[in-house]
Amino acid sequence: MSAEEESLLRLQAALDGELDAEGAIAFERDCAADPALAARFARARARDVALREALPVEPAPAALRARIEAMAPPPRKKLFDAPPYALAASLALSVLAGYGLGQWRSGPPQDERALVSAFIRTQISGGNVDIANSDRHVIKPWLAHRAPLSVAALDLSAAGFPLAGGRVEALGERIVPVLVYARREHRIDLTELPVTGAPGETGFSSLDGLHVARWSDSDRGYVAVSDLPEVELKQFVELFRVESQREREEPRPR
Repeated sequence: MSAEEESLLRLQAALDGELDAEGAIAFERDCAADPALAARFARARARDVALREALPVEPAPAALRARIEAMAPPPRKKLFDAPPYALAASLALSVLAGYGLGQWRSGPPQDERALVSAFIRTQISGGNVDIANSDRHVIKPWLAHRAPLSVAALDLSAAGFPLAGGRVEALGERIVPVLVYARREHRIDLTELPVTGAPGETGFSSLDGLHVARWSDSDRGYVAVSDLPEVELKQFVELFRVESQREREEPRPR
């Protein structure tokens, strides 16, 4: 077996959660040291999520399983015990490994690439928040003591985007606040940056299998990174822009 085949099998095992504790820690360590491997894992996971959403979760017919199992030596783990989407994900990974979907045509800005890398890093390590709390009145002061920028920390739970927590990230010499919103098993990392220029329309692109949105208002700039389908990320951005504008226009108590 070639080194490339071994690497692909290991990546697939990590994607399916089949590594033991020691193997998972080693894989996480390798991803942290190898951005290309981390990006490849993120692309594979994004394709797996897309297949899970697109294909029904139904077991293969019993008669078909019996016929195929009779034709092959008994494996250590029965292939057809997994739902069809897992088989499709495995095939898709084998065919599409190394092929980046929806890449930026002219290269993303440096801060967006760094925030995508941060999303992948925290996705692998599980440390996507420094403070886990859904109360905006807890998240805002916590971030305010650690990052120079204020945060909106809007409550969007009624629309299906609950606030899950926050963390801080280092972009070069800058410390920036990140709000983490949840959506089913997905998440959105929303980073607030110093505003540059006039308020801008939202731009969408993708990098390393993740979707990225960027926009600005009168006093803040935003970058949102997510493993959600782009249509749902657009829903989030539109909702956030409307609610943040409404909050700015509300009279403050004296």
